[in-house]
This record gives sequence, C-alpha cells and structure tokens, in this order.
Amino acid sequence: MPFGSSYTDFDRHKYIDSRDYLIGIAKIIVREPLSTHIVKTAAPGGKIRYLVVDRSQIPGEGDMAVVRTDSGFKAGVVKRAVLAGNAWGKVIWFIQEG
Repeated sequence: MPFGSSYTDFDRHKYIDSRDYLIGIAKIIVREPLSTHIVKTAAPGGKIRYLVVDRSQIPGEGDMAVVRTDSGFKAGVVKRAVLAGNAWGKVIWFIQEG
C-alpha cells in the first residue's frame, strides 16, 4: 500500500481535526520536506484552507502560488509571470474544509 497502511485506515480520518492528522497527510503529499511548508489561510465563505507550498519551485502562469506583495503575502492563481524574488513558493496541494 502506498500509504504505509490500509486504505481503510486512511479513510477513517475523513476530517482534519488535529495537527497530527494534517502532518500525517503532509507526509503523503510532500515531495521536498526541507522546502515544503503548510500555510493556513482563509478560503471563500469563511472556511479554512491549508496550502502545501513548495518553496523550491518557481510558479508559472496558471499555477497557484504564494507571492510577496507590498501589503504582505498573498495566495492565488498566477495571471502573469512572477519575478523570482517575489515568489515565495508554488502551491502543490491544498486541503479545504467542505
């Protein structure tokens, strides 16, 4: 099994209700542990979204990314090329409340 346990055990945790569950999921989807971060953000409708951001990748047009702006960090879809100095990282996954 690719998760190191059964799919039944994985499905039992339908909702992320603790940091331990989030860390368990991150171990599955993180490619580069030293450059990958989990960022908690607000999603539309007042829900919570966790972004898995790989800082080793420079986002391109159409990618979801975290970028540095004059007013702080922003997450969203890149509409035009991002300067390497402004790109904080590329979002490789996100987990959102249903």
